[in-house]
Amino acid sequence: MTETLLVVFCGALVLSVFFWYYSHRNVKRELQEYKELFESADTSQKEAQTKVEGYLKIIGGKDILIDRAAKIIEVAISQEELRTEEIVGLKSRVEFQEEQYAKLLGQKKSSEVRVGNITEQIAPFLEDYPLEPRTARFIGDPIDFVHFDEDKVTFVEVKSGKSQLSKKQRAIRDLIKEGKVEFIIYRVEGK
Repeated sequence: MTETLLVVFCGALVLSVFFWYYSHRNVKRELQEYKELFESADTSQKEAQTKVEGYLKIIGGKDILIDRAAKIIEVAISQEELRTEEIVGLKSRVEFQEEQYAKLLGQKKSSEVRVGNITEQIAPFLEDYPLEPRTARFIGDPIDFVHFDEDKVTFVEVKSGKSQLSKKQRAIRDLIKEGKVEFIIYRVEGK
């Protein structure tokens, strides 16, 4: 029986060694496979990390560009606001000057009208007046003077500078030239 036990024991020992070797060989192979997987995963991770770092650099560069562009836009907006303020100020000054010009122009026209009215009334007494001042009668509107001489009646309109006859004055001139002038006697009946 000892021999049998020894054979069984040796057989069990061989089987144990065989199983140990076989399992150890599988473990080694599995370890090698795991090692290769980890290395490939590590390589993939490194590649992925390198790509991510590259993207971060690109994004960082773009962020810098975006920041610069934002600052340029801020400066441009600030300058535009200053220009807008300048334009508003200039418009205000132009409006003020236009108002002043309108006032001066109104005063000038008003003074021209006054000077014109005065000139109209003293015109017969000026040195180069073409008719006898004593025969002049001032009417003012629409014709300035009517002269009653012994041999004719003359209508005179006084103008200065480049002023022109009004539409009504041109119509009166045309009627006189066409001979459409009348003399009427009107009698008032008294009680």
